Amino acid sequence: MPDVQIEASVLFAIGWGSLALFIIGAVVGTRLLERTYRLALAVFAIATVSGFFFSFLAGFSIGRFTAILPLVVTAFAVTQYRGPRLQLPTLTAAIGIYVLLAWIFAEQVHFWGIQLELPLCLVAYAAALIFPPARNPARA
Repeated sequence: MPDVQIEASVLFAIGWGSLALFIIGAVVGTRLLERTYRLALAVFAIATVSGFFFSFLAGFSIGRFTAILPLVVTAFAVTQYRGPRLQLPTLTAAIGIYVLLAWIFAEQVHFWGIQLELPLCLVAYAAALIFPPARNPARA
């Protein structure tokens, strides 16, 4: 019986630790954006993976609700220092992808969209690294 308690506490630590890593990564990434763009994107990418990991572990209880957080953080991070013409549609698309995959599509085929959301976020980070903003206000 003690083995079950150890396993439960390890899973508890991994789950809540990944949420803490997501929150800390989002805060640190935001602070780093002004100084080092690429490092900030790397921190945001780790935070995003941690956020999706927490959502996956939390499952359909609260994980379905928390899956929007990494999507919004990704949209914020990859559109920082780009025009509002790109920022607003990107944030809207992040929310739309969340609603489509986590609620509409999941109800129809019993498939949770987190398996598609995480790769989409990682592709967005890769695109932001390959095509950085033309002007970095930190250097201006």
